[in-house]
Amino acid sequence: MNTLFPKQEILDHVLVALRRIVRSIDMHSKKLVQTHRLTIPQVVLLREIQRRGRLSLSELAKHTSLSNATVTGIIDRLEARNFVRRIRSETDRRQVFVEIVADGAKLMTAMPPLLQENFIQQLQDLEKWEQAQILSSLERVACLMNAGEIEASPILAHHVLTASEEDINRDKNASKVSGKSVPEASSLRDRNDSEKNVPDVCLRVVRSLDGFPGGFDIKTLTGFLHESLKPYEDTPEDIERGIRDALTAVGREGGFVLISELQGRIVGSLVMQKTGMKGYVPENILLFIAVSPDQRGRGLGRCLVENAIQMVDGSIKLHVEYDNPARRLYERIGFTSKYAEMRYVK
Repeated sequence: MNTLFPKQEILDHVLVALRRIVRSIDMHSKKLVQTHRLTIPQVVLLREIQRRGRLSLSELAKHTSLSNATVTGIIDRLEARNFVRRIRSETDRRQVFVEIVADGAKLMTAMPPLLQENFIQQLQDLEKWEQAQILSSLERVACLMNAGEIEASPILAHHVLTASEEDINRDKNASKVSGKSVPEASSLRDRNDSEKNVPDVCLRVVRSLDGFPGGFDIKTLTGFLHESLKPYEDTPEDIERGIRDALTAVGREGGFVLISELQGRIVGSLVMQKTGMKGYVPENILLFIAVSPDQRGRGLGRCLVENAIQMVDGSIKLHVEYDNPARRLYERIGFTSKYAEMRYVK
C-alpha cells in the first residue's frame, strides 16, 4: 500500500470529487433559475433554435438528443412565456415549426455560458488520448454506481428535464426548511422513478380550437373532464360550452387549456377563462380542473394549478363544492373562501 495515500484516504477523495461534481451541477441549475427564471434544458433548446433558426419539433429533438415528448413539454413552457412561437407549415398544415421570438433572443444575448458549455470547451482543448481516458474512467464510475444502463441525455441538470423553474424553486425552499431535498407533489413525474422506467407526462398549452395536440379535440377533452370530475361533474354540454368560451370569446382573449398527456392519453386538464373584468370580479375564472383517477396522488392537479397561476395576469376565481376533497389543495396553494356563493336559477 502506498503510505502517502492510504486506501481509505483514496476512497474518501473519490467520494469528495463525486460530491463536488453533483453539487456544482445542482448549484448551477438553481442559480440559473434564480437569476434568469430558466432551467438548463430550456436554455439548451433556446440556444439551439437561435443557432439553427426555424426547426420542427422532431428536428429540435434530434439536434439536442432529447425525446420528442420531452422537447414538446419544454417548448410548451417557453411558448407560454413568449420566448418562442409555433408556426404551421404553409404546405402541410400537419407540420409545426418553432422559432425564437424577440424576448427569447434578447434573453439569450444576456445569458452566460452554461456549466456544460464551459466543460465541453475545456474538454475539447485536451489531447484525444486524455479525452478517451476521462470517458473511460467516467463510464467505469457509472458502472460501479449501477448507473451504466440508465438512459440519460447529454444535459447536465440535477432535475427531471421537464421540470419547471417553479419545481426547482420548490426543491430549494424545501432544502432550506428541512435540510434535505423533499420531493414535491407537483412534479410532472414521480421523482422516485427513473427516467428510463417512467415516461414523461407532457404539459401542453391549448389557446385555440385548432390548437389541440394530435389525436385530441374538444370532444375528447369534454369526455375526459365529464368522467374525471365525477361526482362533481357538469353536463357534457356545459363543459364543452365552457371550453369553447375560454378559447374563442371575442373581447376576452387569453383563455387557455392545459392538458397533461401520458402515452397518448389525457391524464389531467385545466380550463382557464378570461372574464374581461377586474377588481370585484377577478380577471380569470378556473372553470374546470380534473386528473384521471388512476393518476391521482402524483401531484398532477397541483402542477396544473401552479402552472396556470404563472401564466395568467391578475386574480383567479374558482368554484368548488364544500365537501370536495380538492378544496384543501386549493387552500394550500393560496386560494381563500372569502364569499359564500349564492345562485338564483331561472
